[in-house]
Amino acid sequence: MAILFTNNAATTLASSLAIGATSLTVASGTGSLFPNPTAPDYFIITLVGVSGTPIEIVKCTARSGDTLTIVRAQEGTTDSAFSGGDKVELRIT
Repeated sequence: MAILFTNNAATTLASSLAIGATSLTVASGTGSLFPNPTAPDYFIITLVGVSGTPIEIVKCTARSGDTLTIVRAQEGTTDSAFSGGDKVELRIT
């Protein structure tokens, strides 16, 4: 199992993300900025509202184009709702 990284991978949500959702879609054409994990590899994403809150850390276990499969509420964060345009960034946490 490896934690994957890429340099400066950052984009925005293409549409809203509801509490409990297990996948998210990033802005068109920006999914390729992020790694393409295969089990058991993954990468960590930080979701941030445009106002600076909420903040949630999620684990991405798969990527298909601009759609990322995620496991919510990692590293002590809370499963939150986000709006289209909110930040999606691969950060060291």
